[in-house]
Amino acid sequence: MRQVLETVFARQDVEGVCKRRDLGGVIRLLTKYGITQGQIANLTGIPQGRISEYKSGKRIPTAKHTFEAFADGLGMPGHLRSALGLAARTEVNGTLMVDGGIHIPGDTFDLQVLAEAVGKRSDVVKRREMLAMVAKVGASAAVIQTEAWERVAHALSKPSSLDESIVREMEARSAGFHRLEEIIPAAVLFKGLTVHLRELGTLLSGIPANASDELRTRFVAVAGESSVLAGWAASDMGNAAAARNYYETAERAAKEAEDPAILACSLGYRSYAPSVKGAHGRSRALLSSALEALSGRSESPGTLSWIAARHAEESAALGDKAVALNSWARADDAYSMTDTEEDRVWTRFLDQNRFDSYRISTYANIGRLDEAQEAASALLARLGHPDRKKAVIILEGIAVAHLSQGSVQEACKLAREGLSLVRETEFLMWLPKFEAIGQGLTRWRAQPPVRAYLEDLATTKRHFASSLR
Repeated sequence: MRQVLETVFARQDVEGVCKRRDLGGVIRLLTKYGITQGQIANLTGIPQGRISEYKSGKRIPTAKHTFEAFADGLGMPGHLRSALGLAARTEVNGTLMVDGGIHIPGDTFDLQVLAEAVGKRSDVVKRREMLAMVAKVGASAAVIQTEAWERVAHALSKPSSLDESIVREMEARSAGFHRLEEIIPAAVLFKGLTVHLRELGTLLSGIPANASDELRTRFVAVAGESSVLAGWAASDMGNAAAARNYYETAERAAKEAEDPAILACSLGYRSYAPSVKGAHGRSRALLSSALEALSGRSESPGTLSWIAARHAEESAALGDKAVALNSWARADDAYSMTDTEEDRVWTRFLDQNRFDSYRISTYANIGRLDEAQEAASALLARLGHPDRKKAVIILEGIAVAHLSQGSVQEACKLAREGLSLVRETEFLMWLPKFEAIGQGLTRWRAQPPVRAYLEDLATTKRHFASSLR
């Protein structure tokens, strides 16, 4: 198939089609050369029905993430990416450059292999070690995983042959994707997750529903864990419809597997979208439902500590001091019992830095400014060079704390650092929070640091304008 794609992309008329941003025209050319709509859907992660609508002209794509998914999935060369209005990606041997020279795999096979290799690590995998594994995935990791992939391939051809080894492979892959979320851009992660979920669906379709079947129950739980992450990635990309679909899938899986922690995770992820838009009441309602799902259960103190901390944060934003402090006490108590590496796959992001960022946000919004500042100073002192997306959230929270105390220059400095990381990681979900900081700074517009921040904010918004449509 790669040879056929290269033949199509070498045609002189393809660049003109791309300049018109006519994905339907590109699809028609690809199908003319024998590449099916189903194959295009598998490569890009775009539903086959949507591909058909693009081909017929019934629907005209405009969002940047759609063009990114299309170009990345098909491996379009740089000049065609530019014609589509996308930034050229530096490629080396089929991989994409990230993090100052580290490469990530450019195809879904290697993404699956990488996720599985990371997920099988039983010890704590540091960010530097994950990047090293990314760099080697095209060679040694693929060789190491050959036997496992043969088992998965056999199970896909005969879904009824599901056994313990296949379930473990898929559990490892799901855990790996959750770890990789910290270092891989959402659009690339989403591409791998959609293929992973398609394989999970194929395997599940061959197994009759049976409440007493432990392997099937574990498999359904894997589908739920993977779906919540796909929803989070889709939301990060600005694709609200896809995010909603994946979250609903996760919640159905949680019900079938009788796994309330997955339901709580889905509701927790859902709570961010209204929060960044200032709808704190809606966000808290989702988090209250998540806490209710966890009520009386202790299987995942990491999930409870995260959800309770978010509930405290949103309650504080609503000015509900008593509820905020009560939820924070619950979060603090649960966190003291949490080992995030031994907890659920989605809790591994909740290190001390991230947990303290919730503390800062909560305390700042209920007026305990001295404690918020003390926590912020301690966090800044140890922050170092953390994971990029996590740093965006932490820097925004500390900037808000400084702004609430009237430390305008420090707030601007931290917010500009956060904006830089928003552009680097394409973490669009958090951009509205930086817009809110800008609104809070307008009365100091005459100050040079504020003008510089507002100009930086405007530049960032223009940079992502096509993605925000």
